[in-house]
Amino acid sequence: MSETIKLSFDDGYKNIELNGNPDKIIRINPTDTQFINRISGFDEKYENIRSRYGDIDMNSINDLQNLDENNPDFEKLKLAADSVDKLDMAVKDLINDIFGYDISLIVFGTDSCLSPAGGQPIFMNFMQCIFAYINECSVEERKKSQEKLNSYAAQRNTIVSETK
Repeated sequence: MSETIKLSFDDGYKNIELNGNPDKIIRINPTDTQFINRISGFDEKYENIRSRYGDIDMNSINDLQNLDENNPDFEKLKLAADSVDKLDMAVKDLINDIFGYDISLIVFGTDSCLSPAGGQPIFMNFMQCIFAYINECSVEERKKSQEKLNSYAAQRNTIVSETK
C-alpha cells in the first residue's frame, strides 16, 4: 500500500472576513496575476453579460424620479424594478467573473449590490476596498521579492569572490 504524503505551501490565498461578519469570508489571492487578466477582459465580459440580460433600460430607472407619489404609474414601477434587477444581476455576474467564483453571494447576500451607502453603490465600496487591499499586498510582495533577490545576489557575490 502506498503512503499518502500531504504537503502544504503558501499559495498566496487569504481568507478575508468582511465587515466583522464571520459568515462573510471570501478567499482570494491578492497577488494573482490572472486577476489582472480577468479585469482587463472587461469589454468581452461586458458583451457576454449584455447578451445574457439584454439591454437594460436605464431610462426606466431614471423615470422613477418623475413618478407622482399620489398616483404612481405601476407599469413604470414594474419596468424600473425589472431593469434594476437586471442591472444588479449583471454587476454581480461581472464581479463574479473578475474574482473567478460566486463571490457576490458572500459579499452582498440577497441585498442589491446597487444599494447606496456612503454616497455610492455598495459594490463600489467593496471594489474600492478590495483594490486598495490588493495594491497593498502587491507592494508588500514586491518588497519581499526584492529582499530575497538581494539576499541571493549577496550569496552569489560571496561565492564568486571566494572562488577567485
